[in-house]
Amino acid sequence: MRDGKIIIARLWPGYWGGVPSDADVVVGINPEKYQTIIIHLTKNSSNPNTYEQKGKKVFYLTDKSSWGYLRFLAVPKLATLLKKQGVDILHCHKHKSTIQGVLAAKLAGVPIIIAHVHGLGRTRNIKRKLLNFLLLRYVDKILAVGEATRKDILQSNPSIKPEKVINIGNSIDLDYFSSARYNKQTARRQFGVSENSFVFATAGRLAPTKGQHYLISAFARIKKQLTNAELLIVGTGELKDELAKQAADWGCDSSVHFLGRIKNMPEFYSAIDVFVLPSVAEGLPRTLIEAMAAGVLCIASDIGSIPEILDNGRLGLLVPAKNADALADAMLKTINMTPQEKETIIISAKEYIKTNYSHNVMIKRIEKIYDTLVDEKIRQ
Repeated sequence: MRDGKIIIARLWPGYWGGVPSDADVVVGINPEKYQTIIIHLTKNSSNPNTYEQKGKKVFYLTDKSSWGYLRFLAVPKLATLLKKQGVDILHCHKHKSTIQGVLAAKLAGVPIIIAHVHGLGRTRNIKRKLLNFLLLRYVDKILAVGEATRKDILQSNPSIKPEKVINIGNSIDLDYFSSARYNKQTARRQFGVSENSFVFATAGRLAPTKGQHYLISAFARIKKQLTNAELLIVGTGELKDELAKQAADWGCDSSVHFLGRIKNMPEFYSAIDVFVLPSVAEGLPRTLIEAMAAGVLCIASDIGSIPEILDNGRLGLLVPAKNADALADAMLKTINMTPQEKETIIISAKEYIKTNYSHNVMIKRIEKIYDTLVDEKIRQ
């Protein structure tokens, strides 16, 4: 504690130069009660750090991309930093940070330790199971990004008490996505599609877990029935050439557009009719939340926490994963929906996202967890 404020350290494995999706949440934590600092185990980019630009203290344990053979020094160096900064709450993101963070926090006498799990399958081997068994007993709370992630944590780590694991969810900048105003036709020209097209789209890494090859197969079937159908694919990754070849083999390559990375996602969402997330594995996907907030009708795989986001199909169409035929049927169904049917789903979805997945909601959830732990362990 310093100047009457509780000191929180958010610990991440490395700094990669991007804009953190939770930056506004971290900055929004009550500054009258809490002071937040940011720690990265390694520095993997020279880009300006968003947290520093927002006025937060940022520390890097090393300015190298890895510790190499000196990795054994990371824990004592982190412990020294935690003690020097008077940290009361260590909030660890991802597995590596949690393991090193727990060890350092015990050395430094940090009273509260939190682990934040960002997806499914994080306890995927014997080594991780053993480390979790030995160290997670010292963690006060484990935050999971969705109910599916919470269940996965408990199933993979039977020694953890259920009350220790909390479904904290995920969040977005609601105003950024829901209040954007772009002309649909202008946006379509920006992304190279016709004004009169029916536009499906997806966004995410071009990787096997994202299931884009099922989407292309489904789209090829749709294209035969609706000649003005178009498909936009946002993202980069290892499967770009393979997916492009698949579209060519199916004879729909002229209508499948690979956009790579784009900066203005609200403009992208304004250009499309239906957002499709054909993943075969997911935790709690932020892109789906963004699309719903932007007022786009959604189709997604019935896996992970996706049913949680779509309220079990009330707020969008759920389809079995790895099933191109079922996906095509759902896409065809959206084409045949009346404007009133679509609008009813879209309005309900936007309200649901506002109530459950906005940054303001997330800030309140995290503050409540902090407040409870502080009362239990510091102000008792």
